[in-house]
Amino acid sequence: MKRLVVFTLLAFSIFTNCFAQKPTQTIRGVIYDAVTKETLPGANIILINENIGVTSDLDGKFLLEKVEVGRYNLQVSFMGYEPLIIPELLVGSGREVVLDVALEQSVSELEGVVVKATIRKDKPINSMATVSARTFSVEEARRYAGALDDPGRMAGNFAGVTPVAAHQNAIVVRGNAPKGLLWRLEGVDIPVPSHFSGSNIAGGGGLTIFSSQLLANSDFYTGAFPAEFGNASAGVFEMRLRNGNSQRYEYAFQVGIQGIEAAAEGPFKKNHGSSFLINYRYSTMALIFPLLPEVKGANELPIYQDLSFKIHLPTAKAGQFSIWGVGGLSESSMKGYNEVDEWIYPENRVKMKFNYSMGVAGITHTQGINSKAHLRTTIALNSGQHKYKEEARLFEDTPSVLHPLFYVESTEGMATLNSTVSTASSSRLSFKTGIDVNLHYYSLNGDSRDFQTGDYGNFLSGDGTGAVVKAFAQAKYSVTQNFYCNAGANVSWFELNNELRVEPRLSASWQANPQNRLSVGYGNHSQIEPLFVYFVSKTNAQTGESYFPNMNLKRMGAHHFVLGYDFSPTQHLRIKVEPYYQYLYNVPVVDGEIYSMINFMSDWTFDKVLVNKGTGENIGIDLTLERFLKDGYYYLITSSLYKSQYTDGDGVKSKSRYSGGYVINLVGGKEWTIKKRNLLGINAKVAFFGPYWHQPVDIDETKLRGDIVYNEQMPFTYRHSNLETISDLTLTYRINHLGASSVFALQVKNIIGRQYLGKKYNLQTQEVEDDFFTSPVPFISYKIEF
Repeated sequence: MKRLVVFTLLAFSIFTNCFAQKPTQTIRGVIYDAVTKETLPGANIILINENIGVTSDLDGKFLLEKVEVGRYNLQVSFMGYEPLIIPELLVGSGREVVLDVALEQSVSELEGVVVKATIRKDKPINSMATVSARTFSVEEARRYAGALDDPGRMAGNFAGVTPVAAHQNAIVVRGNAPKGLLWRLEGVDIPVPSHFSGSNIAGGGGLTIFSSQLLANSDFYTGAFPAEFGNASAGVFEMRLRNGNSQRYEYAFQVGIQGIEAAAEGPFKKNHGSSFLINYRYSTMALIFPLLPEVKGANELPIYQDLSFKIHLPTAKAGQFSIWGVGGLSESSMKGYNEVDEWIYPENRVKMKFNYSMGVAGITHTQGINSKAHLRTTIALNSGQHKYKEEARLFEDTPSVLHPLFYVESTEGMATLNSTVSTASSSRLSFKTGIDVNLHYYSLNGDSRDFQTGDYGNFLSGDGTGAVVKAFAQAKYSVTQNFYCNAGANVSWFELNNELRVEPRLSASWQANPQNRLSVGYGNHSQIEPLFVYFVSKTNAQTGESYFPNMNLKRMGAHHFVLGYDFSPTQHLRIKVEPYYQYLYNVPVVDGEIYSMINFMSDWTFDKVLVNKGTGENIGIDLTLERFLKDGYYYLITSSLYKSQYTDGDGVKSKSRYSGGYVINLVGGKEWTIKKRNLLGINAKVAFFGPYWHQPVDIDETKLRGDIVYNEQMPFTYRHSNLETISDLTLTYRINHLGASSVFALQVKNIIGRQYLGKKYNLQTQEVEDDFFTSPVPFISYKIEF
């Protein structure tokens, strides 16, 4: 008994001592030149308001040990370079903070001038980007309400961006269709990386295929992109995967009502610099979907899983190699009902199965050519496959007989060689040039039912390869310390229609004083249509042979004009105003009709014959008021007022589908430190926006099909209301143990809101009804990092 008492007292003493100790963590990283990637030895690294500071070693590396958990602002400075402050740095006990810090050369002509470091949290990583661009961090994607660790949803908070729906991550950028957004990973173009991509809208899906926890800080563009970006008309996501920890092994595991997630990272060999990073997710919405009235009667069940990895292998003389990849599988199915009494809406009698698989993998090599130039080369392969099949019980006298509606199977992929050279000729002048060779391969096939004749036949057919070759050159010249210009051009060739395009890009920025900055930008851009557009198959009535009428379509072009004004009254507060104008030309339209690809949303049985006679205009102004996280709270208020119009195949100007008119995002949050070690966070978001427009319902065709059919010969003139709202809430509680962190999270999408989805047809009353999404969608999870 005495031994038991002694043992108990000892255990209690150890336990108490552990909790009396405040957990600490390591902050380390490397400092390098933003253009040449040369490491910078002797840089100063300081935790602001803390008596902690170090200098980088001969390899540009630094190490801050035993930093108590919490949030910090970290300042980095080096003689001859612009100092930098990294704000909102979250230090937890579960994993080290590893930073790659790029500094830009200063062009000050006066010796001994001290340049004061300022917080430019929004400044893009790409030094060639002047307007309509900002960076976003991994931590923000977790913290912002409604982001769900999803970059696509995260971008919905930025000015100029309107969400399409609460249950979709597709976004409308400055009035452009979601299909106009370009996704890039590790410097190469990739297919839309979303689970259930294209199921309801081209350019988006349910959730990004890889978790944002794998991302390094990334850039998002809404217009007038730098010359290195081609094949984008609306916006660009430029994302990079972070390296794994090269010094110690770290793990994370998360479980929630939507599924599980597991991650691991660490060195292959300590003190060598090599590392691995791997993440796996599996999710089934079986616990959530039965609770949603919108889908309960349709007995739909979505399931998805994904795997992401990156292997980093530095060498002594041959540069650095990275092997990386992301891939995902998603499936959604409905069974429908054989009982006629269950046929209330069309989905109740439909048997459907949708599959989307997507993968991309590559090898990236980076090498310093000399002290002023850096080479980056990537070889990558990607592939995406859609399979979508719908059958329906059409007749009440044979309720169990399934009739085919359509079946589409499309496989598209691309082999890519991308090589870029960055050069700093001097502190004033830098260049970036590169080439991007893409060899597309495709296999497209589609059959559908003609409800007028009852025939079931082929409408889509294509099989083969085709190349898209792009090259670019751009330069940045700093006239003075506070005024610089960017100029460049993107040249591209599309083999399918043998079209060559030269697209100039220009921009300039003037920092009038530390608080005020004025910028201007212009870009000529273009985009290839989805491949199925080019392979619409028609039959010659006289010869009976098939032909492809859209094969010679030109790419849609767009002129972007942007004027920007930034005002920073304090280091933690910024105001940004950006008026813009976009003119779209060579827009594919149906000759003599109102149909235009500007309004494209989704059409699995697309069979239009198109010509490049259309035009379009997007005009608006974006406003941002942002307070960076300080003293435990932050807020972000963005607003956009805009108008989107198009000219159809008959020369008539009309309002576009995506001309919502306005969007206002109110985002904010507060953090409290509990027991000097733990972190409680409450974050909320409310979005007010004008919904997109619809065409009138074709009543006769709707009754014939037993499903909603919109009249495509009429303009977009109807929406249920002029105001819709989406509101989200995120609650997190981080517990910092010694050597591990636990994170409890409750994320709720659409807490209050009533979003109009369109019309639906009631089979029993034979009436057209309004369709809404009103359900809150909760995600509860627990994560441990160690």
